[in-house]
Amino acid sequence: MSSFATADGWPHGFIDYRHEYLDKDAKHYDRVMMGNFFSNGIGVLGELRYATKEGGERHAWDPSSFNNNGMGLSIVYKFKPLDNKKFWLEPMFWLDSSKWWSTYELGMTVGYDFSREWRLSGRYRYDMDKATSDSIAYGNTDRNNERYDVWLKYNPEGTDLRFTFNGVYYDNDYITWDNGKKDYALDLKVGYKLGSWEPYFRLGDRRASKTTDERQLRYRVGLTYSW
Repeated sequence: MSSFATADGWPHGFIDYRHEYLDKDAKHYDRVMMGNFFSNGIGVLGELRYATKEGGERHAWDPSSFNNNGMGLSIVYKFKPLDNKKFWLEPMFWLDSSKWWSTYELGMTVGYDFSREWRLSGRYRYDMDKATSDSIAYGNTDRNNERYDVWLKYNPEGTDLRFTFNGVYYDNDYITWDNGKKDYALDLKVGYKLGSWEPYFRLGDRRASKTTDERQLRYRVGLTYSW
């Protein structure tokens, strides 16, 4: 789940479309996420995901050949427990469903707003993957995974540019990268605010293989509408 809940003041809502391409996997992914956050600190989010059909033409983007890649629903609660209103906490619960897994995610985000321009936040998340019948047929079993995120956001004063750096560390219950169970990912997002709209581009680094240390670039472009 992306950190949309921490992106703007509350209350607010958004709808976001994102397209993704993996350089070496040569696969395309599309996702639509929407959410609404209320003045009492509660937020509700949902998403739908689609991906290139297995066996489809490499590099080709053809929405008519996409497969459902899962869906998710989340609830978050943002609050400021101290007199220092720059410090905030955000517990979250995410329920995710796909052909292969039913996943329950529990997490806590800790954030500090240094100014209107700078924000730093970090999140710990514990994921419980329950294998579906299709997944069990492939030899998979239930698994538990841990994920650590850090976000650094910078909105330059006097401009409509938005910069977000995200670093992720994974400690999984299965072979993930380089024949090990640990992995990492890096992502830089550049957005431009146009009233209620924000087009953006994201460039990321992530694994390309479970059995070697090979990495690949991840390209994402998207458009967010907020209210």
